[in-house]
Amino acid sequence: MNKATCPICGCEEFYVKDPEDEYEVYEFSCENGEVCFDPDTDKESAPDIGDETETYCNRCSWHDKLETLKK
Repeated sequence: MNKATCPICGCEEFYVKDPEDEYEVYEFSCENGEVCFDPDTDKESAPDIGDETETYCNRCSWHDKLETLKK
């Protein structure tokens, strides 16, 4: 299993903001290039996440497009 890590702090946990409510976030890890939401996440309500989706580190201030983590 190949987990993506934050290029600044090495954290393996990330989140995206809901496009309709920026205060609602969805946490995930990225394993083998695939988004893996936390088990508690309602996948029906989670936003679609693509390579261009703005992604944030769960530990530090890093943020960039999801495709950056897949490299």
